Amino acid sequence: MVSGEQGNTFRGWIKLRLCHSRGRSYLLPDILIGFGGTRFFVPSFFGPPCLTFNIPVGSGSGDRIHEAKLSLDVAAPRGETATRLQVTFRSDEHVRSYEDGAQLYRCTYTGPADTRLAPLVSGRCARLPEGDFAIEVFHHTVEPTVEKILASGELWSGPYNIAGTAELDNVSHIYFTTLPKIIDEADLRRIAMSSGGQIAFQTTSDRPREDALDLPVYRSFTADRTATLPFQVPCEIVAPAHLLFHPYVPPNPAYYEIVGSEIVRVAMSPGATLKFVDLSISPIQSALKRFDYIVEGDASTVAGLEAPMREDGTTQVAHLERLDQGLDLFDFWRRHQNSDQHSGRSFEERRIRPRA
Repeated sequence: MVSGEQGNTFRGWIKLRLCHSRGRSYLLPDILIGFGGTRFFVPSFFGPPCLTFNIPVGSGSGDRIHEAKLSLDVAAPRGETATRLQVTFRSDEHVRSYEDGAQLYRCTYTGPADTRLAPLVSGRCARLPEGDFAIEVFHHTVEPTVEKILASGELWSGPYNIAGTAELDNVSHIYFTTLPKIIDEADLRRIAMSSGGQIAFQTTSDRPREDALDLPVYRSFTADRTATLPFQVPCEIVAPAHLLFHPYVPPNPAYYEIVGSEIVRVAMSPGATLKFVDLSISPIQSALKRFDYIVEGDASTVAGLEAPMREDGTTQVAHLERLDQGLDLFDFWRRHQNSDQHSGRSFEERRIRPRA
């Protein structure tokens, strides 16, 4: 830890992706690892990055590095108020490239001087031998099912979208959450469920009166989720979250919202299972499903609010740049600056299974 002007600055790791939307590119933060690799934060909101190139390092060496800064808001599960962190990472602090194009960098992060960050973490994590991290997340069910899961040594994937109201034809998911227990109706809504079968949303715009969306979601009850299994899930297999883009409404700047920030998903080929040993997930890479885009809903419209939860359609998307060991995000940004990286891309879309 080092002292910062606005507060204490800590060393950590950040997993993120390079995204291209209509008219803009940005960095999508997945997970921020802190506290010496023992705790993790999941962003709920974040802003556009600021990149600086060719910063001299050393004295007379001629070496130069690139630097990225972005702000993200974090809160503990059930947190009512998020705290803004400033995250900085450099081109010479790259740790690894993931199979789906995500990147892991060493970083620093700074919070307000008068705010303790420990109460804001999403959960515990641990470093894996190959250099990745495993986060502790929870699978909620009922007691009789717990014994069956433990005896089988695997978790079954399901075809439902985030809202739980439609089946996807070309991908299944296994759902976890950072909530260690499902206590009440508010917890159900945090994981896109409701005993009433609906969740209400409101648009963000400069209209005198905002539009409202009563979104149908999977009907469930706290009695359906009374038992919990804590799993260790490698960051590598955590699927990227969908987003809502909140446009500029004076005096507030535009920003991005993580959809279902307390939901953690693993995308699988249809019907695939996820193996585990002693509650540590051991994925078979060939069983994982990778998409080269996320849904980026326009929060100024009702259709945009619905899009990330429904997950079908291809009009509101952000493309994920599949960076690998030989393609640095800073170099990519410089080579393709001020260019359209969104139009004309071909990609496999998520497909809603037709009703019988």
